[in-house]
Amino acid sequence: MNRIGTKRDKTASGYITESVRYKAQRCGGCPLRGSCFKAQGNRIIEVNHRLNQYKRQVRERLLSEEGVRHRGRRCIEPEAVFGQMKYNMAYRRFRHVGEDKVTMDFAFFAIAFNIKKMCAKMRKAGERLITLAKYIFMGLFITRYNGNIATCYQMNEKKAA
Repeated sequence: MNRIGTKRDKTASGYITESVRYKAQRCGGCPLRGSCFKAQGNRIIEVNHRLNQYKRQVRERLLSEEGVRHRGRRCIEPEAVFGQMKYNMAYRRFRHVGEDKVTMDFAFFAIAFNIKKMCAKMRKAGERLITLAKYIFMGLFITRYNGNIATCYQMNEKKAA
C-alpha cells in the first residue's frame, strides 16, 4: 500500500482528527477482491495512528495488574444510569466550565433523573401516591425568608396567619 495523503476531520465537539490515507497497488487480480470491497479501482483505507496509539495504551493499562484490580472494584450499578444519561437523555457533555459549575450542573441532572424515576414508580403504584408526592415536593423547596431558612409550605402558612 502506498501513502497518498492525510485527511483531517473535525468532530461535532471540535476535536480535529488526522487520518493517513493508503491506496493498494494492484487489486485487479486479487482473489479476495469481491469480499474486500465493491468499488472500481484500487482499495483506499484510512488509518488514524494517534487513535491506534491511544487504544494500545488503554489496552496495556487495562490488562496490567493494577488495571485488572481496578476493574474488579468497579461498581456495576452506575453503569446503567450513565448509559441512560448518555444515550436515552442525550447528555454527553457538561454545559458549564469550572468545578463548581460542573458539580451544580451534574447535581441538577441527578435531581431530574431521580424525579423522573420516582414518577415512573408512582405511575406504576397508582394515583394515591401522586397526591402524596405533591405535598412532599411542596415541603422540599427551600428558600430564604427573613434570614432564616424555611420551606415554601411554612412561608405560606406564615403569610396566611
